[in-house]
Formats: sequence, C-alpha cells, structure tokens
Amino acid sequence: MAANKLFTLRKGQVYAVPIVHYNMEMAAQVHMAIQKIQPDCIAVEFAETMQDELLHAASRLPDISVVVTITENLEPLYYLSEPCDAGFEALRSALELNIPAYCIDLDVDDYPIFQDLVPDPYAIQRLGLQHFYGAYEKIVLKKEKDGERFALDHNRELYMARRLKELSLKYDSVLFIGGMYHVQKVLDNMDRQQFPELHHAPREEVRVCTLTEESCRDVMAEYPWISLHYEKIREHLRRSADPFLYESVGEESFPPDRQKLLLDLYRESGKLYAEHSGNSFESYHLRNTMKYVRNYALITNKLQPNLFQLLSAAKGCVDHNYAYETWVLATEYPHLKNIDELPELDLSIEDLWGNSQRIHFHLKGRSEKSGFHARRDKSKQDFEFAPAGAYSICSYQPEDLVIENFGDFLKKKGQSVLMEESGRTQPFSTSLEDGIDTRETIRHWYEKKLYVKVKGKQPGAVGAIVVIFDPDEPEEDSNTREPSYPWCTTWLGEHEQESDMAFFATPMGRDVVGPGISRCEYGGFLLSYPPRRLYNVWQDPDYAKCRNKSEVLLMAAIEYSREPLITYVAASPPPSRMKSYARYLGRKVVYIPIGQISSVLINKLRVFHVLDSHDRRNIADDYIF
Repeated sequence: MAANKLFTLRKGQVYAVPIVHYNMEMAAQVHMAIQKIQPDCIAVEFAETMQDELLHAASRLPDISVVVTITENLEPLYYLSEPCDAGFEALRSALELNIPAYCIDLDVDDYPIFQDLVPDPYAIQRLGLQHFYGAYEKIVLKKEKDGERFALDHNRELYMARRLKELSLKYDSVLFIGGMYHVQKVLDNMDRQQFPELHHAPREEVRVCTLTEESCRDVMAEYPWISLHYEKIREHLRRSADPFLYESVGEESFPPDRQKLLLDLYRESGKLYAEHSGNSFESYHLRNTMKYVRNYALITNKLQPNLFQLLSAAKGCVDHNYAYETWVLATEYPHLKNIDELPELDLSIEDLWGNSQRIHFHLKGRSEKSGFHARRDKSKQDFEFAPAGAYSICSYQPEDLVIENFGDFLKKKGQSVLMEESGRTQPFSTSLEDGIDTRETIRHWYEKKLYVKVKGKQPGAVGAIVVIFDPDEPEEDSNTREPSYPWCTTWLGEHEQESDMAFFATPMGRDVVGPGISRCEYGGFLLSYPPRRLYNVWQDPDYAKCRNKSEVLLMAAIEYSREPLITYVAASPPPSRMKSYARYLGRKVVYIPIGQISSVLINKLRVFHVLDSHDRRNIADDYIF
C-alpha cells in the first residue's frame, strides 16, 4: 500500500518529514516515521516559547486542547491540539515513547494568513508521500521566485536550521517535522557556518485551555468522525504486539481510507435517519449522495470533500433531516472529557480559521398542537381492524388521488425520455427548431455556429406504470429471511378515472392507527390503464416463472398494456429478458431511475392506509395525518 511507504528528506543524521498541518494522512505519515526510524529526538515546527504548553496539550490527546496567547496587537493567537495534526502527533508519540521532543520554530507576530497551494493530501493514500511531495516541489517550490517569500519565513527557516544543527551535534538521529514549504530550505540552511541573532516575539502569558462540546463540533480541522477512526486504529497499533505492522488493523488499514470512512458515515447516518424520521434510506440515496459529493469536491480541485460539502450533498440528495443526522454523527467527539478541569473556551470557526461557509437545517417535525383534535381517540391498542370479508376493504381516497397524479406525471416523463433519446442536434440554418442547444454550441465554439435542438417524433402513449421502491429480494447468503412486503394483492379501479392496481406491501392489520384503519407501506406497485381489466396477477400461473415480485409486476404491465409504452421506475434497470419480451409483444419499457424522483415525494407515496369498510372513510381524516 503506497500510504505505508516511509519517505523522508535527509541531511546527515537529520531525517525530515514534510507535512501539511491538520490532516489525517499527514499525521499517519509522522506516526509511521517515528515508529520505523526510532529517532533519538524529535524536533517540531512549533514556536519554541510555547514548548511546555504545547507538550502539555499533546499529553492530553485524544482530548482536545487549545494553547492560547496574546500578540503585541492584543489579538488572541490559538494553537489547536487534535489527533490528526502531524505536529501534535509527533509530540504525542515522543511523550509515549519517552523520546526528547523540542519545538524549534521562531515565535513571530503578524504572520500573514494565506492558503498553501498544495495537492489534496488524500493523494498520499493512493500515491504515497514521496510522489505527493514531488508534485508539490514541482508545482510550487521550483516555480517560486525569491521576491515572493516573506521575510518572516526566511527568519524562521534560519532559526530552525540553527536549532536542528545544535540538536544534530547532541543526538545521533533527529527527526524533524516541518511544513512542506520550509523543510527543504531548513535542511539547506544547516550548511551555514554562521546564523544571525533572531529574537522571539514577547509572550506575557501562554495558557492551555479546552473547548466546549458545541465549539468542538464546529472548529476541529478534521471533523470528529475522521479523528475518531484515526484514534481507534492508532490505539490498536499502540497496544499491538507488533507496532510496525501497518498493512492492516483488523478489517481496516492504517492510515484509514478517508473515502471508506465517508461511505460508512453516510450509511450509519441513513440508519439514524430511518429510525428517527420514519422515512426509508434507500441504496439509490447513498449512490446519488456519493456521486454528488465526489463531483462537488472535484469542481473545487479536491479529491475528497470537506464537512460543508458532504453535508450539502446529504441535504440536496435526500433532505434536511438526513443532513442533520449526518452532521450529528460526523461531529460527535466522545474523547472531549476535560478530566483535568481546564478552562473551557466557546470558540467559533471564525475565531480559529477565519471566514467560513455555514449550513442551515430546516428540520421537519409535527406541531404538538396539531393533534389536539384527536385527543378524544383511544389508545392504539384499543383499535381493531376487522374487515367483514376480502371484498369489504377499501383505500383512502386522498391517497388514491396522489397515486393517480403521480401516474400521470410518470406517463409524461416516460414520453419525454423517449423524445430526448430520439432527438438530435444540428447547426442552425433557417429555424431555431426546439431551441438553442447550449451545450453543443459551447462544445463547437471554435466553429462559430449555433446548434439547435430537434426533438424526436412524438412517441406512443403509456399503458402501464411500474414503480419499485424495494424489490424485497432475499439476501444471497440467506434463504430463510422473511419477506418485508408479504402482502400481495390486486385492486380494481372504482371508476373510469382510476387505474387498476397490483402491489406488494407490508401486511394490513400490523400497524392499526385508528378504528378499522391500518397503515401499510408499498414495496412496489403496478398501475394499468384503462381500469376493470386486471386479474389477480399474484395467482396467475403464467407468472410463476418470474424470479421476484418486481418481475411479476413488470411482466403483467407488458401483457396488460394496450399502449406501446411501459414506464418502469426502480433503483436498477429491468432485466434484459423482460425488455426482449416487451419487444416481442410490440411494447417498449422506458426505464427511469428512482433517484431522479424527489425523496420527499417517494416517502409520501410509499405510505398508504387500508380501511376495513367503506364506512370508515367518514372518520379516516381524524386518524390519518
């Protein structure tokens, strides 16, 4: 694994690890370098005047600390100590291994704030630190002009070079942890015979504090989910009989793969979301969110997203409640204990990192007063669902309207998909046709021509619609799993404006929410037009060869459709044999990924209610919200 290969710069007995601060991959590189080199002392690019306080903060890890001092301009200066900073990782490892540790940087005031131009450190996971530093050296260091360097940087490099030279005379091997921008220049300056006399900025008071829980959620450079998993594997390595074995730790590797941690975060958040909101978290939600967040990171020239981007993706691809669950899980940090009772600071992101992006969650809940009118109702256990017979049950009409409107929407969408597929783009000549094709015009900008859209011919009508929320297929390694949606039935339309319907769902009578009113959830359904033609497809022997419930509905849609088109909405495309069968009957299955449908609408459609008699329709509004 490339991330496990040790890379250092060397000058005599001085080994140097070039780092970027506050990054998990960099902290892992420092941890491995210390374990493999086993130096006699460790030098870190931290202010020498704060050495005792910085070592104190490192000794408290994984608890979070903040080293605070005041500049000459009476502005606060903060050093945040967290597990995923390479500098504090070096000090922490030195304390654990009883290796002398020194902070050797020149303490300066008024150091300019600027963003280092570095590749995304996640590349270390795939390429290794050597290739990462090589890219940084080629892109940044070799193109830099001498006049672009700050005088403070030059003074700091000279001071660190002098201190490293002194340490190299005292110890046989020295490990230096320094920023990528400075480390090679520091090593080069060690060849100097004389160094100018440089002085630290005066510090009247330096304090070690900690953070409040709310502040910790906001200001950690690596959001806590990353730090927790880094800490977990690091602790396992520390207790391991062979601390030099970095290929794998249980089922995880060191350093942990950030991309896998992000996937696990979204999955665990999905479980919490389903538990707290009652809405389902489908596989297409996860797939769409991961794709969105990847693209979001790429357009900002990053390989992996930051916390703002991953929350924005969760909010955009699912909803605000899911984004909130993701935020809660991503920012929870149980190691914040403050057992030594340090002063707690309530710092904001702006206090430590300057301007930042903010995200707001508009959570959906139910008003406590909205149910006042139903307080006359008895408790759920007193309700009964007892239909007089199989033909006495009926649906809740407002939900029928929602389903029928959704069916009309899918009819139009299926037709538009085919029109777009059969459409073409051509250069503008005498007519704008169906509008300017902006994408093709930009793509052929060098031709200095406009391109226009020409829609395909109007396709036929849609005769049936199949929507699959959950195929309810047994797991590959389990043939005994109980189906989640065992109730399979067929309903005929009550009038000409209502379609016939076949569906599989959760059993009626399991969740009784009112007298004679049962709450159910669709696994999938078929809508067939015109009504009053559909037999019980679940007992039709012609469909016994179908492998699952989804295929039963799709095959019935193909055979019962009077029109040439069938719209199929699901997480996965229909099987090729089903499309071949449709062609044989002169039909065409139009596939629409369910991820293209609003998750809010999906959650609304999945839930329906069954009444044990038509009389229940008069009171159903009091129990169905």
